[in-house]
Amino acid sequence: MTTYILTTLLLAAGPPCGPLDLDTALGLAATRSDEVAIKEADVVTAQADEALARALRVLPQVTATVLTGPAPEAHGNVLVSTTTNRSLSGLRPFARVEVQALQPIYTWGRIDAASEAARAGLQARELLVQDTTAQVQLRVVQAWWGIAASKRLLAIAGDVRGALDQAAQHVKEALAQGEENISLADRYRLDLARSVVEARAAEAQKALELAQLALAATLGTDPTTLSLKEVPLEVSAAALPDRAAALAAADRDRPDLRALNEAIAARDAEVKAERAAAKPQFFAAGQFLYSYAPNRDIQLNPWVSDPFNTLSVGGVIGFKQDLAIPMFSARVHKAEAERAALARQREGLARLVSVQVDSALAELKAAQTRYTASQAALGSGKALFRSTGLDFSVGLIDAKYLLDSYAAYVESQIAAAQSAYDLLVARARLAQVTGEPPRKGVQCELP
Repeated sequence: MTTYILTTLLLAAGPPCGPLDLDTALGLAATRSDEVAIKEADVVTAQADEALARALRVLPQVTATVLTGPAPEAHGNVLVSTTTNRSLSGLRPFARVEVQALQPIYTWGRIDAASEAARAGLQARELLVQDTTAQVQLRVVQAWWGIAASKRLLAIAGDVRGALDQAAQHVKEALAQGEENISLADRYRLDLARSVVEARAAEAQKALELAQLALAATLGTDPTTLSLKEVPLEVSAAALPDRAAALAAADRDRPDLRALNEAIAARDAEVKAERAAAKPQFFAAGQFLYSYAPNRDIQLNPWVSDPFNTLSVGGVIGFKQDLAIPMFSARVHKAEAERAALARQREGLARLVSVQVDSALAELKAAQTRYTASQAALGSGKALFRSTGLDFSVGLIDAKYLLDSYAAYVESQIAAAQSAYDLLVARARLAQVTGEPPRKGVQCELP
């Protein structure tokens, strides 16, 4: 039995996470993010509200009362009695059961409106979970590719550091041999260049650690246990999206816009419910009453009632009219005002979404242009880096030209890494602002 329970728990928990790829990180962010968890708690509350609204349809008011206690002895009837009510002799316990129920029959759509409002509220909360998840996953993408870009820059720094070490050794040997084309100034230039490379490497290391901390915090895990797959910083080719299509997709799919649509629908239903509440509420009511005391005679005369010995079953149909008409009118006006405020908020958000889409498209276009330009210069910078190192080692160029070529190589590599990162993040940002659904990814268990 213990083995079965452990096996079930392990299967339910999912496989342990190995080195994470991007899809797995996105899936973990959707399930482990504190922000998403808070929004999901709101969904649970909305589900309870919807359940309450459904419960209003069938017997919303049912009570059962059970009483017991001592009953004085009584024998006879209303005309002849053999006992007195001034004595406590003959006390025996009695039991009483009373059940009352009320069922709405016709409420002018009030119950239906309450259900519609609760259902729309639940859908709005679920859409806000999607919106929050998409925002969290965008940060995961930024951190993920930030880590890849930082590692790329550290690798570049390592290449340049190695080349500078070789050049420094060559200068040292040349100075020892007294070569005229090498001077102490060359050694100082190399030292300065090495300090610049070390500063760039320190900045890249800092960016790497901060990105790892951000990713671990988003995934809700310890950064020291976070293990990521090595992924090259590469960008696949893709056409620039059409503006009209992107705007249409955002207006149709953005979860925050859709959540406001559901909130407006909930307010419309609330207005309907408040108007219906001002009208007569038709209902059916029923009652069952039974009590019994063994030390008292049962009275069968319809004009005589004994609360200790009773059997009664009955039902009625009626209506209830709340006469606080000004109060209902005020509630309707309040609901209409809240609905108008939501409509204005929706209009404002739609304009903001349009600006966000245009900004994301502009950033994507610029990032794509920078990436294309950086890739064109990348090969030339790498070839220059290799050739100048060889030329310097055989004495064809001086150290100043060597360092200039190394600096150009570093800048081209940094520009290529930065432009690739910008392009990947710009694509993810456009996907988020146009309302692409969050990615589910692969589920696993972090340590």
